[in-house]
Amino acid sequence: MRFWLRGAAAAVVFVAAAGPVAAHAVTTKGQWSVVHHDRRDSYDAVTVTQGGAVWVAGTRLKEPLLLKGGRSGFKRVAGPGFRVKRLASASDTRVWAFGAARYARWDGRRWLVKRWSHGRVDRAYSIGQNLWVIENSNVFPSAGQAGWKARSTLRRLAGSVWRKVPTPIVVKGLDGKWAAGSTRGTAALARWNGTAWRAEALPAVPSAHPGQISELTDVAVDGETGRVMAVGWAAWPCGTAKRSFCGQTLLLSGYPGSWAFEVRAEPGFQPRAQAEPDGMGGAWIVYDAKGGGSRFLHIGVDGVEPGVFPAPPDKKASVRDLAAQLGSSSVWAVGAAPSGRGGAIWAYRR
Repeated sequence: MRFWLRGAAAAVVFVAAAGPVAAHAVTTKGQWSVVHHDRRDSYDAVTVTQGGAVWVAGTRLKEPLLLKGGRSGFKRVAGPGFRVKRLASASDTRVWAFGAARYARWDGRRWLVKRWSHGRVDRAYSIGQNLWVIENSNVFPSAGQAGWKARSTLRRLAGSVWRKVPTPIVVKGLDGKWAAGSTRGTAALARWNGTAWRAEALPAVPSAHPGQISELTDVAVDGETGRVMAVGWAAWPCGTAKRSFCGQTLLLSGYPGSWAFEVRAEPGFQPRAQAEPDGMGGAWIVYDAKGGGSRFLHIGVDGVEPGVFPAPPDKKASVRDLAAQLGSSSVWAVGAAPSGRGGAIWAYRR
């Protein structure tokens, strides 16, 4: 699904991807490039280990596919025996794969497969000693919905048991000790203190409109400075059409006790935007562009720069997942064409 706005604040409209995408990326002292493309494939998930190994999950001609590689190339490797929807990694010998009914851990030699008896895994994170999953999260619908409420469930692996973790906000994204989401229809952050999640006091969302709701969809934390950067959206009823909504992008950055929101008319309403630290004190924000393909915002030290992901030959591939190597500026993205065929892997090079 893709959402777009006409003008600074226009009705949210659901459209199919169409039209060409510019094949260049404008950013700071580096460039995104397509490093792997296969017309048979579709890629859904990526993780980068601390050692720099890049794992990519998807399908090849509708069959489960797992690739492993890096800047020197990718090769197919043995998977856990099911279609992998999400990946996470703690090290080269601790890689996690999640499917619809099973999950598995790579121990460096083989996959250890177990049954998954909980909800749909939408995000997976290996952070420090904790393995987290966000399940059954919902997205604000294209035409709006009366009484819509954000929802999700957060679980943590405790020993061999997946335990539901209470949270003061509805969590949609994690990084480090921070969670992004909303509470009572308003964008919110929470912080993990090692035993529990606590809500973080934030300033009011700017440019408030009657009936406005807002949410943060993801968060990225700079490992050196602790700077927190999050992306989200604000939407409100507008126009004469029933269930017509206007919306804008929210960017949040700062430190505990010193937060600042920025409202951007472009790229507009982006309920699926993803964030990842860039290893240089900033963050990458990735979203689907109107007309197809994917674009990004790069939050730097001095400002925000927009850019376009280069397209594979004769394709309009959109980014489906983004991952960074811990403590590095190495960032990877994977995706596919709207048809589901024509998988692409991108890498950022400084």
